[in-house]
Amino acid sequence: MNPLDYLKKYQNTSFKEMAFNEVDALILSMVSYVPFDDIGLDYHRHSNKEVLKLINNYRPPFDANERKLNYIEIAKIICSSSRFKNATFAFFKKSRDHVAEKQFQAITIILHEFAFVSFCGTDSTTIGWKEDFNMAYLETVPSEVEAVKYLKNVIDSFFFKKVFIGGHSKGGRLAITAAKHSRKTNRILGVYAFDAPNFPSTCYDEDYKAISKMIREYTPNESIIGRLMHEFSYKKIISSTNNLLFQHDAFSWEIDNNSFIYKDGYTERSTHIVNTINYALNNYDEEMKRQFIDTIFDFLFKMNVEKFPNEREWIPLLVSKFPAARQLWKETPKEKRAVVKKMLFNVAKDYLLKKKD
Repeated sequence: MNPLDYLKKYQNTSFKEMAFNEVDALILSMVSYVPFDDIGLDYHRHSNKEVLKLINNYRPPFDANERKLNYIEIAKIICSSSRFKNATFAFFKKSRDHVAEKQFQAITIILHEFAFVSFCGTDSTTIGWKEDFNMAYLETVPSEVEAVKYLKNVIDSFFFKKVFIGGHSKGGRLAITAAKHSRKTNRILGVYAFDAPNFPSTCYDEDYKAISKMIREYTPNESIIGRLMHEFSYKKIISSTNNLLFQHDAFSWEIDNNSFIYKDGYTERSTHIVNTINYALNNYDEEMKRQFIDTIFDFLFKMNVEKFPNEREWIPLLVSKFPAARQLWKETPKEKRAVVKKMLFNVAKDYLLKKKD
């Protein structure tokens, strides 16, 4: 079964009957993807009954994909379940800043036993993806700074209640960063990072080591995103019904009873792809990576691509934008075109050479 199946099966099983576990942590991490701003939630505290009413009155856009609808379904079940009895949703915050190149979203689910700080991963906006790519040359991106402030405000709002912190994808990295920079680590019960991108080697310092025992990291067995950059810690490897990048979708992760189904290691083809990307990340200077990323995304912004295409939208987008893209490429300065060509050529060459090995 997948996370949604798990929630439906155990929605009326209390924490006394079955203790809080890793799948619950994933479920609560996924809650941060719910479009609470569209539903009508704000920063203040809202009971599960209030949130359920807002969800029931919400009409998703006609083009909402299955994943977005599943996130909403998760929140709906949580609000009506006895497992998460009397849950309160609080401190919802969402911000996008094109100038700072930041995309941030978080919410806190307050339960009787603890609070769970849930950091959202990358949304569908191009600026959100731009911030992700910026991780290739920046030690800290703006949403991480926001996450540190957010966690401090949440912890300070309680007198004694302890918190779990979690997130999927970029949200997992935000969770680790926030915990690492917290001055009240004694209030943190654990940190969950699900298929989250890693950090540059310099980030694994004494502050990181101080909280490393409370971090639980998970990746699917053909993970790409969760193995980028420097792999420092041990990660549990989960079975998925999808392949390669599509395994990043946590709804594809397999569960047996109240735990994930695990694999012994990563597949050879995913490791080959990861090694190729990481080689480029580690062997090109910061300025070249910045120029490459800025040129690519400047291209997308000039073509008015506000949302990053999903797997079904790439070909129609390329066809519709081809004339404009061709003209923009001609107008791009030669030095920037040279950087893009060099990076793409070298990555392709490294991939083919390593494949032969």
